Amino acid sequence: MPRTSSVPDSDTLLDVMRRELRRSMQGLRVPGAPRPYHMLYALRRTHSLELSSAYGALLAARGSTKGRLYASIRVGNHNFDNVIDGGLDDDAEELESAEWVDAPHDLDPLGLQIALWKLTQVKFDEAVEDYWDHRKAMVSEYLRDEVGALSRDKPAKHREPMSETTFPRAEWEAMLCSLSRRFLEHPEIYDPGVELYAERVQRWTVTSDGGEVCTEDTYIGLAIEGWVLTENDGVYVHGARELYFRAVDEVPTEEALATLVQEVIDELRDLRKAPSPGAYIGPALLSGQSASTLFHEALGHRLEGERLVARGESKTFAHKRGEKILPAGLDVYDDPTIERFAGHALWGSYRVDDEGIPATRANLVTDGVLRGFLQSRAPIPGSATSNGHARHDGFQRPMARMGTLVVEARGGSVSWAVLVNQLIDLAKAQGRKQGVIITRVRAGETSTSDYDFQAFKGELSEVYLIDVETRAMTRIRDVELIGTPLSALQRIVGHGGEVGVDQGHCYAESGSVPVSGIAPAILLSELELQQKSTTGYHEPLLPPPFADDGSRGRRGKLRERGRRRPKTG
Repeated sequence: MPRTSSVPDSDTLLDVMRRELRRSMQGLRVPGAPRPYHMLYALRRTHSLELSSAYGALLAARGSTKGRLYASIRVGNHNFDNVIDGGLDDDAEELESAEWVDAPHDLDPLGLQIALWKLTQVKFDEAVEDYWDHRKAMVSEYLRDEVGALSRDKPAKHREPMSETTFPRAEWEAMLCSLSRRFLEHPEIYDPGVELYAERVQRWTVTSDGGEVCTEDTYIGLAIEGWVLTENDGVYVHGARELYFRAVDEVPTEEALATLVQEVIDELRDLRKAPSPGAYIGPALLSGQSASTLFHEALGHRLEGERLVARGESKTFAHKRGEKILPAGLDVYDDPTIERFAGHALWGSYRVDDEGIPATRANLVTDGVLRGFLQSRAPIPGSATSNGHARHDGFQRPMARMGTLVVEARGGSVSWAVLVNQLIDLAKAQGRKQGVIITRVRAGETSTSDYDFQAFKGELSEVYLIDVETRAMTRIRDVELIGTPLSALQRIVGHGGEVGVDQGHCYAESGSVPVSGIAPAILLSELELQQKSTTGYHEPLLPPPFADDGSRGRRGKLRERGRRRPKTG
């Protein structure tokens, strides 16, 4: 693998950051204004590569290296400072300091120190202004859930070597083009593509209370996808396979990925003819991967510590510590220290969080009873200690976020076949003709604001209806999962089967962070699905150029060829 230009020496970078931090702590003095009592400097250097191919052509190939600075200045004291509502209402993009976050490309020591100096001046002004706004809020409002400002946790001294290798760009470009060329044999598939995203993130962090951290993480994602137009109602439906890795040598060979391309082609062929029930309510069985998404959206976000103290948050579980929130026999914890599970390298794994605190396991639910929350250095009612879950995108303020959310079943675990039998029994008992089985979820979202409805939604990739009499399975499409958190979690009546892994990026107030989830299959006595699409479309007037045989019209040869295509696999 080719070498990059030499990696900046960590000792030099940390020394520059420490010196400027000490200078700022001592020199930021304004008569009548609060003084800094805690500061953090972070430098994040990201090497990224984005590749996209379709029909054998390379559509996009972008590589970049970018350095970004982050500075946290806390004025006042550990009990009261400039951060209100856990910082959830901060929006770094709207602040003047957003113009001063770029680090020198070559990380020249003097240039880096000057950049830190400029950023710090603006950040200090913003911190003082926020401090007085916080004081004003204390006069006009009763901040009933407010606790201390910053925990007194001891930050880490942790160093890792930095890589000097680049990504194998030419090799990956050739592989993606070769894979995407296979879609030329399938003109019925629209906008097919093979995409690869690789990112190497190097972090240097220093804090005024002695923290020094250097870490490096690699994230690689690969997606194979396409769309088809359904035959009976003209809805575009999506089929895909997505893979996640933590090292270059984990990326599969072209031969292995070709199998996934064929899986996508076969799936899209089935989806083209699959019916849509429009809506469904009744018992549902979710695979481990699907269940992981449900727990992430319905539970995980609502256990993020800052949400317990922020005005404007619904605080779903704020006063339920010690209460049963899940069926007995289920444990939930978040453990960023787990690096691999069942052959998967976990995206949610890290060693030290973005406040310099070592990552630790956070026990959240034990035997169905709520025991704790995800915590940064922002104290919450009943706990003023971080469990190493402060995370951010390098730009927004860090907050408590999930890393690897794990759901475990206590005692013996029933098989998937037993869960299917229980699903059918539930449907019969409810007088229903069908149950639903969800085997893959593509994405999810939720709202935790008290202004909005307390609900979550899941974008489903693979869903089946099962007939309670014949056990016949029918693939359905164009539906999405919806629910309310407390209701959905209380409807879990069974769990077991194969444990599944879900990975990707999670978006919240502190930006996009990589996460993982691990969960067994779960059975719910009731779940609601709603129709996703409301608009139908005609086929294109002309077929794609590579499949144009001279016919014209929306119901020409292209559609007929698609209907006569023999089944494969």
